[in-house]
Amino acid sequence: MFRLRFQIIVVFILVGGCVRYVPRPIDPPLLEQSYRARGLADPNLAQFFKANFKGGSEAWPPRSMDLEGLTLLALYFSPDLDEVRSRIAASEAAIITARTKPNPSVLTGAGYSSERGPFAFRSDLEIPFETAGKRQYRVLRAEQLSQVTRFSLAETAWGLRSRLRAALVDHLISSRELEQRSAEVQIRREIVSIYERRLEVGETSTPFVTAARTDLSRVQLEIEQLQGRIAETRAAIAGVIGLSAPALDNLQFVLSDLEKPSPEQALNIQSVQKTGLMNRLDIQRLLAEYAAADSDLRLQLARQYPDIALAPVYSSVEGILVGPGLALPLFDRNRGPIAEADARRLTAGARLLGAQATAIAEMERGLADYRSALRELNQAQATLDLVRQREQTTEHQLNAGEVDRLALASVRLEAAAADRDRLTALRRAHTGLGTLEDAVQHPLPPDTTMPEPSTTNPREKKEGTRQ
Repeated sequence: MFRLRFQIIVVFILVGGCVRYVPRPIDPPLLEQSYRARGLADPNLAQFFKANFKGGSEAWPPRSMDLEGLTLLALYFSPDLDEVRSRIAASEAAIITARTKPNPSVLTGAGYSSERGPFAFRSDLEIPFETAGKRQYRVLRAEQLSQVTRFSLAETAWGLRSRLRAALVDHLISSRELEQRSAEVQIRREIVSIYERRLEVGETSTPFVTAARTDLSRVQLEIEQLQGRIAETRAAIAGVIGLSAPALDNLQFVLSDLEKPSPEQALNIQSVQKTGLMNRLDIQRLLAEYAAADSDLRLQLARQYPDIALAPVYSSVEGILVGPGLALPLFDRNRGPIAEADARRLTAGARLLGAQATAIAEMERGLADYRSALRELNQAQATLDLVRQREQTTEHQLNAGEVDRLALASVRLEAAAADRDRLTALRRAHTGLGTLEDAVQHPLPPDTTMPEPSTTNPREKKEGTRQ
């Protein structure tokens, strides 16, 4: 009777310590409403910026924001990071699983005995003990895989910054191109007006007027296209961040080095390669994956050796018996899993070596392309300066009565074309710098920093649940 009560108490203790199911229903309309309600008027966001952004203003929400500020917005709102954070939580739970020691097991039974009375009772207890350091290797591998997911979080954060930089540069240069095209429209309207007046007095022919009007219409079409592109890039920036486009309507975007990208002297091949090989997140992730594969091989090698179990037995017929339990490795020495783990380690090593070679090639190619883009930008700027000098000279000549207004408008049109070329070169330079930064996976110049993504959802403090 006492033994039965003891077993009932043990069962209640075990059941009472179980984790209970917590429902988390997903309501798509509610999720959409929550997404559209996100914005800069978020007190927790203001605290997040104050803690992570050293160059911001005290006023919140700010009127303008640069790449670093937009990156922090993405680190706060992006659902891509939320997904990786959930994998980090799963990897940390896997560490708890790996640390778990095997549970003892109890087998009880009762039956009929012809020797010691009508009934007999037997209770078998088995207490397992892992050997050869299996638990330590299992925990080490789980910790290394958790580190892999943390590098994946940093990679995802860098991908967000890279996409933000590309969209921001596209938006700002498209805005500059819109200003340039608007100025060019005024010049072309003046040229059309001059030709129309000359046509009225018979000093020119209709084809010249038609050509001038066609050129004006073409530039006006480009303005419409640029306006659409500016709206598209603004929406793209909001999408990368994890906000709806209206949430950023009152925010102005800036980039401090838009007109003057980093000079070549700040990006020599030695510093860029050193920064890249030391900071490339995919290299660090692959190193962690290789370490985890090595630990897995050690674990499979340890599993060649059987675990030991202490197995005390109580029998109402035979009394108490104590003896060890041991699985005899007669037919399986874990050779198959060992071979698989060894192959996985070789594969991880090959991926690491391949990634290093790819990284070096990408950095060298990116640096060469950026240097070429800088030279093109410098030449385009020099050409624009020369044409503007001619424009000033022609304006003086017009004031002196030496040339007419059509000559001045023609030179201004040349300056507009030179400014087009400069903006095209500027776009290429920033695209090349972004490609080079992606090859290094670090902001450039090398002394600049990238905000660290939080492994926990920064919105949970306010919202209470993951989103």
